[in-house]
Amino acid sequence: SSIALALGMASLRVVIPCLVGGALVLYVVRQKFVGREALNIDPPTEELEVDDEGVALEDLSAPSTAQGHSRGHVRRRPASGRRGPLAKIHVKSFGCSHNTSDAEFMAGLLQEYGYQLVDSVDDADLCLYNSCTVKNPSQEAVVNLVQSAANKDKSVVLAGCVPQGDRSVAGVHQASLLGVTQIDRVVEVVEETLKGNRVVLLAKKALPSLDLPKIRHNRLVEIVPVNTGCLGNCSYCKTKHARGTLGSYTKAAILKRINDAIEDGVTQVWLTSEDLGAYGLDIGTNIAELLDEIVEILPQHVMLRLGMTNPPYMLQHVKSLGRVLQHPQVFEFLHVPVQSGSDRVLHKMVREYTVQDFDALVEGIQQFVPQATIATDIICGFPSETEQDHQETLELLKRWQLPAVNISQFYPRPGTPAASMAKLDSRVVKQRSREVTELFNSYSTTGGLRGKVVKAWFDEYDKKRGQIVGHTKQYTKVVVPALGPEALGSCQMVEVVDTSKWHIVGKLVASAA
Repeated sequence: SSIALALGMASLRVVIPCLVGGALVLYVVRQKFVGREALNIDPPTEELEVDDEGVALEDLSAPSTAQGHSRGHVRRRPASGRRGPLAKIHVKSFGCSHNTSDAEFMAGLLQEYGYQLVDSVDDADLCLYNSCTVKNPSQEAVVNLVQSAANKDKSVVLAGCVPQGDRSVAGVHQASLLGVTQIDRVVEVVEETLKGNRVVLLAKKALPSLDLPKIRHNRLVEIVPVNTGCLGNCSYCKTKHARGTLGSYTKAAILKRINDAIEDGVTQVWLTSEDLGAYGLDIGTNIAELLDEIVEILPQHVMLRLGMTNPPYMLQHVKSLGRVLQHPQVFEFLHVPVQSGSDRVLHKMVREYTVQDFDALVEGIQQFVPQATIATDIICGFPSETEQDHQETLELLKRWQLPAVNISQFYPRPGTPAASMAKLDSRVVKQRSREVTELFNSYSTTGGLRGKVVKAWFDEYDKKRGQIVGHTKQYTKVVVPALGPEALGSCQMVEVVDTSKWHIVGKLVASAA
């Protein structure tokens, strides 16, 4: 039975010895307290040693008696490497900026606890991989890394969308698994894994706090997740299985995170989510209200970049969005994945908008900021896509000549409705992908900038090429070979001396700071 104690402490671990089938099993129960009232956590019925919240410890050297895991479990294996705060941890993340932010939070928690972060797998006692499940190649890449690390006798924790979307994914049976809403418990999982236990902690819970320590991948850029999940049900999407339905952070929490990051010295704030336009619909607010409050607190040296949005919800706020993009401290950039130029294919994808909706959003933005960078995604060869559908996609790209297009062939993701649809001939898919790529490469969106003087905000230094990297107000990439890393975080006026498909080259004219 549960043990309930009323003590003035935050938590207490209670070890309950029990005889099960003639064997001694230790049930470890953590009691959590709010004020003087205990939150009781029952030990599970499985014959396992359990940690808090029903997480069980199982000896890998003995046959398993557990059939699955409802909330989470741990399997014990022989300990390897150093344990405790002196251990070295290698952290690597895949996928979107939301994943990057999650990895930064986990790295911050680990370092705060006392673990040492290292760049090399060979130097690590444990490898933490934060995974992406959008495409087969991204999942295969992280599975290969997990197996490679395990072959080197490294302890491994696999976090992110891959285990959250499919806890039975093949090839990671020796790795501990950490879900997307459980990142604030990464220290516990790493600690147990270093002891030789395999932890599975995939239960969905409330969103992790934004008020967590962070080790930024780029010290000048703060990535702020404003919401997670979405309201859609796209037939090809595996991310929904991992991130779930829409969950928004409060405006107060977001604004506090931004203010704290600015005090830390960041010069750019990126908003990230699975669908920025849906922000707040679950908590009685909306993206327009959030953006208005964010721009009010931005100091003059800090720029704001918006993330990905789908057309349906952002289209309702296109005028407010346009005004925000006009703000001098907001990059004129938005990622709007259209996926196909065919309404018939969009219907098969269950995208919940039409090509006309996409056109209306792009046109509405350009009425306020004509040179805005609109990035999009195209999936080539979706099941049932006809030649006519393909031609309609080409026509959409010809119509808008967008400066950034992520082109991919259709990958059937296990467990999604699209995975059971009849696939097109791979030769047809590859040919259509080539045609979309050739069309994209046939036009230039930077040529008109040659000879002009533009303002650029610098946040990266390319050591290999010896040049500083920044972006214009329209988020066009600009490199200046003559500027060194001392200019990082600054805003400079540069003359454009050369252009290419992907970036422009500039020379310093004057500081704009």
